[in-house]
Amino acid sequence: MTRSEPDNPTKDLLRLGPDLAAVLRQACVRAGLDDAGARLIHHYANVVCLLPAHQVVARINREGQDDRARTALHVTRWLTEVHGYPATAPLPALEPVVVDDSTVVTFWTYYPQPAGAASPDSAHLGRLVRALHRLPAPPVELPQWQPLESLHALTAGPIGAAALSREDQRWLLNRIDEVQRDLAVLDWPLGYTAIHGDAWAGNLLWDTASADEPVLLGDWDTACFGPREVDLIPSWHAAVRYGRGERWAQAFAQAYGYDLASWDGFPVLFAMRDLVQLAGPLRRAGHGSAFAAALRQRLDGIKADDRGQWREF
Repeated sequence: MTRSEPDNPTKDLLRLGPDLAAVLRQACVRAGLDDAGARLIHHYANVVCLLPAHQVVARINREGQDDRARTALHVTRWLTEVHGYPATAPLPALEPVVVDDSTVVTFWTYYPQPAGAASPDSAHLGRLVRALHRLPAPPVELPQWQPLESLHALTAGPIGAAALSREDQRWLLNRIDEVQRDLAVLDWPLGYTAIHGDAWAGNLLWDTASADEPVLLGDWDTACFGPREVDLIPSWHAAVRYGRGERWAQAFAQAYGYDLASWDGFPVLFAMRDLVQLAGPLRRAGHGSAFAAALRQRLDGIKADDRGQWREF
């Protein structure tokens, strides 16, 4: 379901540790799947494992988001089965497996990525987001978009207290509140619809079995009802923060049909995306120096109002 990048600590094909292996085994037993030879292929917001016996991907969410997991399954089934939309597909008939109060496991189709192929780009993403935003409302009750709520909870909780100084923790909570207030008074010219919620190019995969659309949009845990602009900002943000450059944003704008940077709410949305991108390294800062260094760089850049390039995982 995801590409291997050996120099990337979130995608290093490490063996599963005993804790994750036990969680995965319990979930697989309850789902009627074989976990023999399971291996870790991605560990960031979620833990993503390959089950070679079935060529199936297991996504382990350790934050107890059972409702989010069910929404992701229902939305993607509606997208793929009713509309033929190129989304990553969950396994038929399997509901989320709730292992304990904080752990939910879902099972998905595995999409092997062609060796040596370039990653899908912002033009692919722009076309997929445009198609998504043109669909009718799904027959699923979507959560309302609540910007930065999860980051606020993460920062205010034990993870934030462990990863941040008390001064940084207070500053970040104040900044989150400030950006939330700014977002609350924006007019959204593109209107509201079902949105992906985290539509960045890292969630794209090649679909080598497709004769129609060779690129899929994955990772639907943040699907919700919200302003269309939310799905546009990641490409402009990547152009600046991850060194993709102006052509990256322009290609997305041309494919989607709208230049987000021409909107007067753009700076607020960019500031929101900056904060969103703290959640990953904040969540993993205690697991390695690379994550802690990325968190430090990003937070310092935001505090200094510096538009420099960030490390990417």
